[in-house]
Amino acid sequence: MSGQDEGLYIDHVIYGAVDIEAACERLRQEFGLGWVPGGRHLGGTTNRFVPLGPQCFLELLGVGDTTKADGAWLEATLQGRDRVLWWCMGVDDIDAAAERRGLPVHAGRGEGADGGTMTFRTAGMPLYPQPFFVQMAGDPEERRRIQAERYEAAGHTCAPTGFTFVEVGDQREVLEAFLGPDHGLPVRYAPGTGRGAHACGIATADGEIVIR
Repeated sequence: MSGQDEGLYIDHVIYGAVDIEAACERLRQEFGLGWVPGGRHLGGTTNRFVPLGPQCFLELLGVGDTTKADGAWLEATLQGRDRVLWWCMGVDDIDAAAERRGLPVHAGRGEGADGGTMTFRTAGMPLYPQPFFVQMAGDPEERRRIQAERYEAAGHTCAPTGFTFVEVGDQREVLEAFLGPDHGLPVRYAPGTGRGAHACGIATADGEIVIR
């Protein structure tokens, strides 16, 4: 089965931020990208969402409590520099995608600043910096409605419409084998830049912008 048959798409790209409030302001000033509140994670990180369309978003992941494992890991990984950190693929059937790759599936839950919750299932997160898979629980139409509301609330001035590419570094053969033949995802390779994601492109009414 090809990646296209699995319904793979770029669900979100994760941008690590030393100071999440400053990062939000910089993205607005430099690119016209707005954001909506996220929440705090039990592991010591915080987040904000930059909605890009009905099925995708840029997640800003901020260093929060460095006495906790995830906050300490993020601080050590960023080494004082904001950057694209990771990326996540949405998939039609996460059980099938995980079984095909020999991955366990984990349930997760997030709490937003508005007090609401969302539930989801993931596979492959322990393989960082490889991308991982996610499938949201609930009605897809309801998720699209919420995404549309978040898009409006973000107050973009550049009218983003989605990702144009994700740039990754070394181990092309490993990633291509992981994604599967004819995966159809807009992946660009930058050999010699190290493992994992390093940049992403976003289509807007003002042209493509590149986040690094």
